[in-house]
Amino acid sequence: MTTNTVIPPPATEYGAVISIWEEEDVSDASWFKVGPIDVLGLNEVTVVQAGHHTIALSRTEAGWGAVGNRCPHQGGPLGEGLIEGEWLTCPWHGWEYNPTTGEVPGGFDDGVPAYAVEERDDGIYIRVEEPQAHDATFMTQLVDRLVEGGVEVVFGMVGHSNLGFADALRAAEQQGDLRYVGIRHEGAAAFAASSYGKLTGKPAVAFAIAGPGATNLYTGMWDAKLSTTPLLAITGQIPTRQLGTRAFQEVPLTEALGPVAGWSKRLSASDTPRVATDMVHYAVTQRDVAHLVLPDDVQTLPPVDDHEPGPQAAPNALPLTPADVQAIAALIDGSEHPLFVVGRGGAPHGEAIVELAEHVDAAVVTTFPAKGCIPETHHLSTGVLGRSGTPVSAAMQTKSDLIVVFGGGMAPHTGITPKRPVVRIDTDHLAARRNTPNVEVFALADAGEAANALVKATAARSRPELREWIALRKQWWRERKASRRGLDVDGRLTNAAVFGALEAEIPSDAVVALDVGNTTYSFGRYFEASGQRIAMSGWLGSIGYALPGAIGAAMAFPDRTVVAIAGDGGFGQYAMELATVAKYGLEVKVLVLRNDELGKITAEQQLADTHVWSTSLVNPSFAGMAKTLGMFGRSVATVEELTKGMADLFAHDGPGLLEIQSSRLQY
Repeated sequence: MTTNTVIPPPATEYGAVISIWEEEDVSDASWFKVGPIDVLGLNEVTVVQAGHHTIALSRTEAGWGAVGNRCPHQGGPLGEGLIEGEWLTCPWHGWEYNPTTGEVPGGFDDGVPAYAVEERDDGIYIRVEEPQAHDATFMTQLVDRLVEGGVEVVFGMVGHSNLGFADALRAAEQQGDLRYVGIRHEGAAAFAASSYGKLTGKPAVAFAIAGPGATNLYTGMWDAKLSTTPLLAITGQIPTRQLGTRAFQEVPLTEALGPVAGWSKRLSASDTPRVATDMVHYAVTQRDVAHLVLPDDVQTLPPVDDHEPGPQAAPNALPLTPADVQAIAALIDGSEHPLFVVGRGGAPHGEAIVELAEHVDAAVVTTFPAKGCIPETHHLSTGVLGRSGTPVSAAMQTKSDLIVVFGGGMAPHTGITPKRPVVRIDTDHLAARRNTPNVEVFALADAGEAANALVKATAARSRPELREWIALRKQWWRERKASRRGLDVDGRLTNAAVFGALEAEIPSDAVVALDVGNTTYSFGRYFEASGQRIAMSGWLGSIGYALPGAIGAAMAFPDRTVVAIAGDGGFGQYAMELATVAKYGLEVKVLVLRNDELGKITAEQQLADTHVWSTSLVNPSFAGMAKTLGMFGRSVATVEELTKGMADLFAHDGPGLLEIQSSRLQY
């Protein structure tokens, strides 16, 4: 009977799968222990790893045998074959090999290498010649160029059409040049990379095989694209000579992913590794998606002359023109109640915008994607504006007589009123064409540069009556939120209760990754950010973002607590990435608000006066799932259980999940 157990090598620093067989610390370092004496029965074969070598280990009447695992004809794994008489047969096409010498019948020269093997008292050992260092290749040069360009993290899945590049990634990770996260679905890799880019302004790599692996990246690539976030997708591809033949897993990837990638290129033998640095530079400076396709044959090329330095990647910082400074400053100086709206594009410059707000004593709100860039505990902040916002921000917009938008898209979700004059400051020239009927000034400029210039150009103001009004309104809203913290009419925990409990426990420097739906609407309204960073899908509004987004956030900020917040519908999209969190021991706390329904879709059907249809869900125990992965897991249904469970979740050292029996409504 064939034994198919693969004995892996020791895991890397970021791995969690640990081999039970370790290299023996003996004087001859080329001997590797690959298993116990009883690892195989008679006439059995298996696959083992000895250093860098994958070997078909067998046991026959002639004794132990160790030969190369890869059949030279079609690449079949000999260690998964069969022992028939005195021969080891390939599982793919039945070719025969001597299991101890690697020779084939008939004296042909297409045998496989053989290795010395010994049975010792404590196990089976194989002797291999382990190279001190692997030779440089075109792929190792390419990865070096990625690192040179600023890539620090890769999210992806290794497979048959990206193995050459994957081996170069492995070497780079082993050297400490980058970190690699092996996910369970390529869609999660793209979402994680998008989240990383949103939080850091630097591109991570989303990595996949040809065909379905590459197309699975598509949604997350669009998420980055629509949020003007840098991301580099790298996909394998079938050999160049097979393109156009409808070969296995052939998809014309530059064409298929071209609509989302501002730059999509298939690498060829005539290119140099510098293309990798150029693509990183493009992604950062243009805040866009780049896509590099690596055919199989290019991944086996030898190194090339590669000495030309690549460009330094830095985002554009456009200053306000003198005319725009003068025009905007005049509008602010002439306003009695200016309101500053900070969008996602302005979020990295929150401190500069707050300095300007304090200088002129103006209220500050954020769009939902920018939530957290300004502490909502600040005396001039009223929270989020719009459908996910607070009544204080809505009232402040009504009170205002000028609205200045820093890097916001003016989405209908934000609901900026057409009844007030608007100033828009944005680095995206396309923003001038979106929702701008009442714009007095559109300035193509960096939000931080603009805020710094306007501090110098505007008159200092003091508006004590405004500060008092904001304080009273915020106190009223906090009291209303507290009054809603309990159970709804169906006996389920309200979202106000959930996010009140979260406020009490979450660290001020935590990062929160959000999904979409009623859960997210309620977070925007009820959770008062006190310094936390927020990552969400934004303009794409894609369900399933929270858990992969949290993985990206954890790699961006490995020393901070990361919180993933999702409804049961959104969490179910990428629920198996919980295993990724467990594997890498990421400090991610997951809140799953379970109402056994796609609550937001139910609400949309009700508002459209259609029947509520096909929104119910059947769920497993999410807390039980966490427990099976060795994580903290608990389900809560009462206010007392919620309070205790939230405290225990954050006190727990390591990842965990709190499953909350929550209301389907937004309150």
